[in-house]
Amino acid sequence: MNVDKKPKQHSLYLLSNLIIIIIIFSCASNKPELTENHPEIEKLWIDYFDDLNNNKFDEAVSYLDESVLFSFNSTGVDIEGYDQLKFQLKKWKERLDEKKLYLKLHNIESIKLRKKMTMIDVKQGEYDIKTNKMIREIRRYYHFYNFDDNGWRLYMIADAKIGN
Repeated sequence: MNVDKKPKQHSLYLLSNLIIIIIIFSCASNKPELTENHPEIEKLWIDYFDDLNNNKFDEAVSYLDESVLFSFNSTGVDIEGYDQLKFQLKKWKERLDEKKLYLKLHNIESIKLRKKMTMIDVKQGEYDIKTNKMIREIRRYYHFYNFDDNGWRLYMIADAKIGN
């Protein structure tokens, strides 16, 4: 009696691959959520940006720590003191106004990194004031820290690539 073992081996091979695929999918679907949202800080950012956009620079500066790191195009600049920060915010807004542009929020997501540290991932469109046509989309990371006595303050702003 000559028994062909190839169909049996092939069936075992397919079955073992099927079991591996089932295990992988079950692990992926049961993966616990590793990040936690922080809607309170998202609201804080929206309030900050509304004040900044409406030329309320004293109010906008009140959301910042007294030393903020601005990191754009791989270059970091640490600005210290509320007067200097206010000056920087005004300069930024004036450049936007000179270009006849406005920003519109597309997406905001918070990621609670630690108990006292949250990052806000913001995507905004840069729009032409006259045509309301989007010029480009920008993405920034805003880092907030809870300074106990002063509460949550923005201490770092960095640009990010849109594709990330």
